[in-house]
Amino acid sequence: MRGLLSLVMVAASLTAATAWSLGRRCADSATMAVKGKFNRGGNDMSRRSLLERLSVSSVLPAVVAVAATSSPEAAVAKGGPASEAELKRMKVGYDGLNYLLDKENFEKITTKCNPECNRNPDAIREYLGLRSMEHPLYKIEKVMEKAQDNIEDVDLLEDYIAAIENWQNAVSNSNSLSYTSSFGEYNPGGGKDAVEKYLLLSRDEAVTARDSLKKIISILNI
Repeated sequence: MRGLLSLVMVAASLTAATAWSLGRRCADSATMAVKGKFNRGGNDMSRRSLLERLSVSSVLPAVVAVAATSSPEAAVAKGGPASEAELKRMKVGYDGLNYLLDKENFEKITTKCNPECNRNPDAIREYLGLRSMEHPLYKIEKVMEKAQDNIEDVDLLEDYIAAIENWQNAVSNSNSLSYTSSFGEYNPGGGKDAVEKYLLLSRDEAVTARDSLKKIISILNI
């Protein structure tokens, strides 16, 4: 019965959705194995072996059912649900990114004149919430994680998690490229062309971040 005990421990450690799926497969496999022995009319099935197989097929789904008392979305949510004020931060940050990425606005926001005019790549980092603790998108990933509990349609959970990953990757890339642009004029072989090149690459990543945030907002019905 050690095999049965091991399966029970594994099932109890899994998330509800995964555990239930595993339990169903194990139960079906055990039942089919038992039926196969009888269908062949063989005499090699010992009473002990039969009882163990039947135990797996009947006990494991019961253990899995206990694990499934929490919904699949609750199994992955961390400290949720997010409050209305926290969700609003995403919408405000999204509107800010839309404003930044408007072609005319982008030129103005990323240019500083004092009196000579130079590019200001750091403005992109500011609108992504990377410069100030007061910005609505500052460490917004924590809110996104909590907001998994706010999702009404569990079928959208996978898309939601993918959107968060895309957001994080895009923000990280935009941050690095913006930083590179800021020092592009001073790097070996650099100059204003290098500043402009990495600034535009940073903008492209900010667009991806904005679009990912839009997807998140859509799933959360904000």
